[in-house]
Amino acid sequence: MQTLAVLLALIACACAQHGPPHRLPKDLPPGFADILPPDVVAKMRAVHRDESLTGEQQMEKIHEIMNTVPDSIREKLPKPPGFDRLPAATRAELDKIHRDKTLTFHQRHEKIKKIFDALPPHLRPPPPPPPPPTL
Repeated sequence: MQTLAVLLALIACACAQHGPPHRLPKDLPPGFADILPPDVVAKMRAVHRDESLTGEQQMEKIHEIMNTVPDSIREKLPKPPGFDRLPAATRAELDKIHRDKTLTFHQRHEKIKKIFDALPPHLRPPPPPPPPPTL
């Protein structure tokens, strides 16, 4: 959960600065399917592939699904690229936010955005890539 939540938060944070959220990739981040229970993987893949959902709706649904995953499993998920470059205090703050299941997706997004906005520019997440062209 922490990794996916951080990844989603990074995307949400960048999108807040650079426009509406883009849709999620068609599949889970590398390593997630190996760690998460099969039923969770199936639910998350369904959200990732659901063309009727906006990017924000996808992120909200993933947030809801991940809140059902035990902390012991979420802690095993791979961290997003660049997480290890963050100062230890920042990583601890992010971990605390991601463990707080009382937060809504939007509340979590706002708290994480505040943390990233306070970082020096070279440590902030890059903006998301543009969406692929539609035919």
